[in-house]
Amino acid sequence: MKLYSYSIKLFDPLFFAREGISGAFTPPYIHATALNHAVTWAMGKSREDQSYFMTEGNGGRNKPRYKSSLIDSEFYLTPARLNGTPNYYTEIVKGDGDKTIQLGYGGLRPPFRGKNEILKAYRIYCISPESVFEGYLHSNIDAELFPKLIRLGSFRGVASFTVNGPLKVIGKEKQKYCDHAVDPLVSEVLRGIPVPMLPYPVVDQAMASEVLEIRKFGQRMFVASVPIGDNAKVEPIRNGPSLII
Repeated sequence: MKLYSYSIKLFDPLFFAREGISGAFTPPYIHATALNHAVTWAMGKSREDQSYFMTEGNGGRNKPRYKSSLIDSEFYLTPARLNGTPNYYTEIVKGDGDKTIQLGYGGLRPPFRGKNEILKAYRIYCISPESVFEGYLHSNIDAELFPKLIRLGSFRGVASFTVNGPLKVIGKEKQKYCDHAVDPLVSEVLRGIPVPMLPYPVVDQAMASEVLEIRKFGQRMFVASVPIGDNAKVEPIRNGPSLII
């Protein structure tokens, strides 16, 4: 398993809800579930748990069908963090009954009760185009085989996907703070700062139990180890006096 860094540059505004649609500000992180599904989709790999299917045969919508962001046995992308300060781009959207951006019934009352609201406008705050997100990639696949473009966010905006490396791994360490946001259901996290996101929080400034040591700009940096495998899953640690999450 080789270690790479990756960067994502937005061509379109990026919006997704932090905790449901009421969270109109897009957080400066991209969840590993979104990234791994987006790359898997762009590579043409067919998955029954593909989150990009908005509807199901029984009428259900947007219900996660995966246990964690570790969905492929050949590669794994860590959550991405925005490089720099967020630059927000404002959009006005309308409900139109699509159940993606529907907020409620507002002033509408019977006979409209129980029906989708009609054309209710709402302001959302997207991450602007040209913004760059960064993270790390664990992979058994050659870097040239990964897609150059992926789609992200509620509106499936286009973004470039660039893989750099492989990086030289100096060694393995225990209980070190990581140079990236971490998925606590994939890597064992001892402490850190939770970032509220759907479908579950990621952890920034995380101390991981097992890490890989690399050099970045001449400095020691650490990347969380990933137990890649078909049934790999880490249960989050919930007890301990220093635990933040």
